[in-house]
Amino acid sequence: MRFTGFVMLRSKAAGLARDESGAIAIITALSAFVLIMITGLAIDVGRVMHAERTISAAADSAALAAAKAMQLNGLDDAEVQALAQRYFEANMQGHGGSYAEVQSFAVNVNRGRNSVAIDIRSEVPMLFGGVGGITRMAVPKSSVAIYDSKDIEVGIQLDVTGSMCAPCSKIAALKDAVAGPEGMLDILLPDSGSTNTVRIGLAPFASGVNAGSYIAAVTDGQTPADGCVYERRTPALQATEDLPTGPAAFKVRSDLPGATRCPTAENRVVALTDDKAALRTAVNGLTTGGSTAGHLGAAWAWGLVSPMWSTVWGGAAPAAYNDGRTQKYVILMTDGTYNTVDGVISGANVPRSKRFAEDTCSAMKAKGVVVYTIGFQVPNGDKPGLRSCATDNSKFFDADDAATLRAAFRAIAEEINSLRLSS
Repeated sequence: MRFTGFVMLRSKAAGLARDESGAIAIITALSAFVLIMITGLAIDVGRVMHAERTISAAADSAALAAAKAMQLNGLDDAEVQALAQRYFEANMQGHGGSYAEVQSFAVNVNRGRNSVAIDIRSEVPMLFGGVGGITRMAVPKSSVAIYDSKDIEVGIQLDVTGSMCAPCSKIAALKDAVAGPEGMLDILLPDSGSTNTVRIGLAPFASGVNAGSYIAAVTDGQTPADGCVYERRTPALQATEDLPTGPAAFKVRSDLPGATRCPTAENRVVALTDDKAALRTAVNGLTTGGSTAGHLGAAWAWGLVSPMWSTVWGGAAPAAYNDGRTQKYVILMTDGTYNTVDGVISGANVPRSKRFAEDTCSAMKAKGVVVYTIGFQVPNGDKPGLRSCATDNSKFFDADDAATLRAAFRAIAEEINSLRLSS
């Protein structure tokens, strides 16, 4: 009897085991299905995200190219639309864009705003989503490129001190970066196709600045043969843009018997102009010598674009601030420590020159002038001052050699000349 009961118990246990095995098999199958679905949906989502990124980049590139070509090449609306389509399709090829099926591609040209808008409607077919009733995922995308047709005024401080010829390859590198083929001048002043006015002025400096033909206008009528000017007569006005007359006029060598020599006539100031040939000649003619009164270079670079100095420049007068059309830029380039005041180089003049420069930078930035700074092989201790002088960190460039100096000037020129992209 006990044996029979034991057999019956074993039989029931075996049946229960078979029932549990079947349940586990079902759970395993369901779990595997869920995992497969999750993996499949992840693949579908990845395809959608990749397609969205590709379409977005292709649309941005197409809008930028079309907006620029519309302005620089005078394309009509149909040509703008065709160019945008070509750029879009070229950028989609080979980048996973085939995941998406483009249903519509619309280009809207707004000549009043100098803009090109692209609106794209596309869908990505689902590989696994259909099981859950999702067969396609919409990927709409829009991009607007606006060509910034504002007039541009650029004042450039150029270091022509003696250290720029130690070795002399440094001044050669500067000339190439600014005036060489595809350098700053070629980017900002293209030979044809510009729809806005771009004017550039040059402010070479060493221990002083050679004012050239503008000497009488900034010294209350004094006309020293060397054309050399130094600081303002009133030190408290040094970091201002006050018209250089009366107490704000600049000193000359007779005011400062101990002053070292000024940059020679080859390095005289060049007022704002769009004459690329004249600017190139001026840059290529730069010579070197003297110590580093960098704050004077900054003051004159600002003066080149300051409407307060309009009577100094005559026909090359800068536009008014905030005229709604003109953007003003100053580029400060140096290779050494600011160390000279009143034409005298000394350790005591280092903090004075640096303070004048920093105060000048702050004052011009407050007027809306965008300031770029370039340190060409400058000592590490001078880099923080140049960085703080710039409008922001992205506008400070630390150039270690000729190649990075050229790249810095090109990057600045391209940014100044750039399109603005809005979404």
